[in-house]
Parts: sequence; structure tokens; C-alpha cells
Amino acid sequence: MCSAPGDDDGPRAVAAVKEEERTLRAGDGAALREFVAQPATGFRRGAVLIIHDVWGYTDFYKDLARRITGQAHAALLVDFFGRQGDLPDSMRAPEKTGSKPEAVAQAVQRAQQLSDERFLADMQTAVDDLRARGADRVAGWGFCMGGRLAYLAAARVRGLAGIVAYYGFLQAEPGRLSPLQLANEIHIPVLAVFGYPGAPHGFLRYGTTDRKAAINDALARTFRFFARVLTPPR
Repeated sequence: MCSAPGDDDGPRAVAAVKEEERTLRAGDGAALREFVAQPATGFRRGAVLIIHDVWGYTDFYKDLARRITGQAHAALLVDFFGRQGDLPDSMRAPEKTGSKPEAVAQAVQRAQQLSDERFLADMQTAVDDLRARGADRVAGWGFCMGGRLAYLAAARVRGLAGIVAYYGFLQAEPGRLSPLQLANEIHIPVLAVFGYPGAPHGFLRYGTTDRKAAINDALARTFRFFARVLTPPR
């Protein structure tokens, strides 16, 4: 139930009851791809909005969205790099092909074109759209670069019930918002997951076979968190 995404030693996540790729229209008119996965209960048990890492809108996160539906929550993956375009095909699955320096440099260069303000506006649009489609409670789940952005969303995006950040940076380079500086603006539950012994930064995506115990522990904690924040109070 909580096995690592992309693990070659076990079955991949089965398709969700309903899957679709649709377009989210951003406030500036940009058309952003989004992958929506729903369980049999649709949006009634809330939704998790995935905030991707520097590699962007990839099959890895679509697979994670399917696994979220196994916990009876809907899941949404938005292409926050939609204005910048895709990386070359050879760079879209770094967990399988390796993160070569030139690929990392190109991915980082693309990511730097997304401002914090643009992300927050797009995130707000995505949250509002999920709630309009029937998800009364929405949580975010960010990774690496997306982990830092998840903290920003916890502080600045309305309508979130909780945030999970995997190895998200707490400081930021000049010109970017620092999560530590925004800490007093965060008033929703946050689960922060960092490297474990033997399972360093990025452990969910890389070396899944060797780090399965740490990954499964982190995912179990994460899904318990989602069950709590996405369940309406009685």
C-alpha cells in the first residue's frame, strides 16, 4: 500500500478509477496541463495537489497521484513549468537515466524562470478549481524545489487544509521568498520530511530499492497526515 513509486521490485500503482489530463487556465491566460486522478469516491474525501520538483510534470508524479487515490483521496498534478515548456525526452526520467550535470543545469535554468509570485498565483487557481469541483478540503505535497514552494503555499495560499514538504529548502536564494521568514504566516498543519539515515535528499525518487524501509515509513506518515487534515471535523 505504501511501496515506493517507481520501485522496480514491485508492481506499479494501478490506474485510478478515473484519470484525465485537462487544462487549467491561469490568471494570466496561460494554459497549464494538469493530471487528475480520482478514486471511486471522487473528490468527496478531499484532494492532494502535488507540487513537482525541478524535473517538472513527469510520469513519476502521475504514478504518485495514482497511489494517493489508493488512500481514497483525489490527486492533482499541475505543470507549473507550463510556460517554459518540456525538457528533452532524455531528461524527463532522471530516476532511471541518471542526473547528468548538463541535464541538471538545464532543469535548474528552466525552474529559475518560475517566480515565487507566479507559482503562488497558479497554486491559488488550482486550489480554487479543486474546491469548485467538489473537493471541500485540499492539501499540498511538494518535493525539493516544490517542497520550498509548498511552505510558501502554506503561508500565502487560501483554502489549504495542510501541507507536506519532502526535503524542501527552508532558506532561499536572493530574490526568492524564504520559508523561515514566512513561518509566522503559516496557520495550517505542516508535515516536513527530510533525509533519513542512509536515505538522503531526494530519497523518494532515487534508489528506491535500497531505501525502501525509509520510503515506506515516510509515506505511511504522509498518508496518516492526509487522512487527518482531509477529514472534516465532526
